[in-house]
Parts: sequence; structure tokens; C-alpha cells
Amino acid sequence: MLVCAGMPEIPPFEKVLWGVSFFLNAGLIALLVYRKYSRVFPFFFLYVFLNFLEAIVLFGTYQAWGFFSRKGMQIAWSAQGLVSLARAVAVAENCYLVLAKFRGIWQLAWRLLAAAAVLVAVYTWASARGSWQFAILNLDRGLELVIATVIVLLFVFVRYYEVDVQPRIRTLATGFFLYSAFRVLDDTILEPWRTYGPLWNVLGTLTFLATQLLWIWALGQKQEQTAPGPELLSEDDYRSWSPSINARLKKLNERLRRFWDGSDFH
Repeated sequence: MLVCAGMPEIPPFEKVLWGVSFFLNAGLIALLVYRKYSRVFPFFFLYVFLNFLEAIVLFGTYQAWGFFSRKGMQIAWSAQGLVSLARAVAVAENCYLVLAKFRGIWQLAWRLLAAAAVLVAVYTWASARGSWQFAILNLDRGLELVIATVIVLLFVFVRYYEVDVQPRIRTLATGFFLYSAFRVLDDTILEPWRTYGPLWNVLGTLTFLATQLLWIWALGQKQEQTAPGPELLSEDDYRSWSPSINARLKKLNERLRRFWDGSDFH
């Protein structure tokens, strides 16, 4: 749910979009619980649930203090920052579900994700200009840029090494990418040209609606045998499973695994 800015009140058309998004979000939560995907994607479920709560908080806030009040904006931007962090964790969960079976590669991936989080925090602090609004805006933009980049790199890795990825995980990642790519563009334009806020609010809401529909469609497909999220394999299991990895991926994974384990490369 986008935090709206630059408008004294919510236009009727945007109220309709907000209403549709709210009910789609509620439907997505119900679908996750009914299909027991909340156990498979716990952090994705947390993100969707927080997004649902954000909509309730924003509605109550704007009703109590007005759409353009200082108090309303503080609550709205704070809620947006929390939801953005939850989205970043949900994307990290997606990466884990794809890479966790590759012990060496996952150890590299989570370190890179942690380093990216630190860089975003430093960027947010350095560019805040003493304003909490700028801090949340830059946090949001930095996280969304990292999310979009991580998903692109994940897709390139999966394609190059021919890694088998569950269709639902691929679709969830695609939805995150589409939304994050728009948010980067939205935040970049919203900061210097706030007069375009109404247009970008509507476009952002439409983008989120499309993302919700994509996720609902993916999770609503015929349910396959759903296993819990992957766990790092034991040494014996890993050695018996590793021959099924293609040669390039096996070589990369072995070298990284030895590196993190402190073994000699040669």
C-alpha cells in the first residue's frame, strides 16, 4: 500500500482502488492460511499481514487527523518503513528457498544480503538531511533498489545454472520485482516533483493491485505436495545429493563451500 503525498484529501477513484486493494489483501491472507502456505512462506505471510494492518492504520489515521496532517503523515511514513523492511525480509526468504540447498552459494548469498542491508542503512542515515520523511523515503528507495537488483541477479543465476525453481517461488519473486522497480521510480520522481504525487499514487496503487492479482493467481493454482522450506543438508546427505548438480554449479558450490569451511581450494 503506497503512502500518498501531495494531496489534501483522497480522491474518490483512489478510495475505490484502496478498497479493492484492501479486499485483495484480505483474500491473499485467507488463501495463504487455507492452503497452509503461511508455513512455507512465513515471512511473505508476515509481509502481507503487515500490509493489511497498514491499510487499517492509515484509514483510521486519516479519519482521525486528516489526510494531510502532520500527525497523519508521521504515522503513514512510519508504517511504510515497517512494511518495506518486511518486504525485504520476504525477498530474502525467497532467495533462501532457492539457494539453501547449495550450502556454499547460500553462505555467500546471505553475507551479500547482509552487506546490502548495511549499505542501505548508511545511505539512509547520510541522505536523511535531518528529516525523518527523507529518511523513510530514502530507506524505502534503497531497499526497493536492492530488492529489484537481488531478484534480477537471482533470475540470472537460476537461468545460467539451470536451477529448478518452484513456479510459485518464481511468481512471488516476479511480483516483488515489478513492484520494487516501480517504487524506485516512484520515490525518485516523488521527491523533486511532488506536484505529480496524485498521478504516481494512482499508478503505484494499480501496480500493487496487479502484483496482488499475480500472487493470488500463483497461490491459487492446483496445490502440489508442499514441503516445508529447504534446510541446509548434512554432510552425508550433501555428498549423496551433489552429483545431481550440473557440472558448473557443482564446481562453484564446492569451491564456495570449501572456502567458508576453511578448506584448501586445491
